[in-house]
Amino acid sequence: MRAWLKKQYLETGWGRGLFSPFVQARDWLQRGGWRSDRSVVERQFRKTFGYPLDWKNPRTLNEKLNWMKLHVRDPLQKIAADKYAVRAHVAAKIGEQYLIPLIRKCDRAEEIRFAELPAAFVLKTNHGSGQNWIVRNKAREDERKVVRQFREWLATNHYAASREWPYKGMKPAIVVEELLLDEQGQIPSDFKFHCFGGKVATIQVDLDRETAHRRNFYDLDWQLQPFVWTEWVGDKPAWPNGRAVERPAALAEMVRVAETLAADFPYARIDLFYCGGKVYFGEITFYHGGAFERFDPPEFDRFFGDKLALPRG
Repeated sequence: MRAWLKKQYLETGWGRGLFSPFVQARDWLQRGGWRSDRSVVERQFRKTFGYPLDWKNPRTLNEKLNWMKLHVRDPLQKIAADKYAVRAHVAAKIGEQYLIPLIRKCDRAEEIRFAELPAAFVLKTNHGSGQNWIVRNKAREDERKVVRQFREWLATNHYAASREWPYKGMKPAIVVEELLLDEQGQIPSDFKFHCFGGKVATIQVDLDRETAHRRNFYDLDWQLQPFVWTEWVGDKPAWPNGRAVERPAALAEMVRVAETLAADFPYARIDLFYCGGKVYFGEITFYHGGAFERFDPPEFDRFFGDKLALPRG
């Protein structure tokens, strides 16, 4: 019976309409939605870092980012965190030429409709993290499987799990964009610019995502930095340093774009792509890794924490 009910929810309109409130309530409960923001953050912080968060005098970067979840209420963050709404903001700040071409926006999974889409494209939700589907050849994809997955993703409440305030109350949607590929036909590396007070402090490069995901950090002179900042599997980094990454030819332009977009915020991570000789905007993030990724060596958590001036009053 349980399998049948799930099938009706994922594959029929009446099932979705009938069961959606129950699915959303289950998701809310499983993610601890009934707990206070402070309780959820404190529990996850202690579990991740092994010590209690100092609310009165946060010093490390992760402490300060979690403090901001509860104390910063900037309406512009809600626009910037929404992967669809942010497009208009970016166009106004730096120009439409930096946007990955939009194919369509869908409010429901059933609106994806492969028959109306090009052979290759990217699907992503606007209201969460990691909810992406890369379609290289739609003829080889199971459209029903994709639709089912996005039904589930649209029902998730990212705010309940992480308490990242900008996601609170965000209306879920699906963004369909053109697929960017490099000269080798691979997904291009994305460059993540960690900005404090509107200035780039370090540049994160995620590479080989489809094979063996690795992560490097560089300074503005493109020197590899002596730390990792990542999720962990036991005592090992999930994404250790990888192969050397060539300095992008448009680095100066990318820094300018990142600092322009970050100028409105105490801290922001600006994600950009460099592909085909052009710079493209990816997204804006205010809590890297949900503010629950660890540094090694750990002193870099304090090093970057000193760069973040918390807004007071």
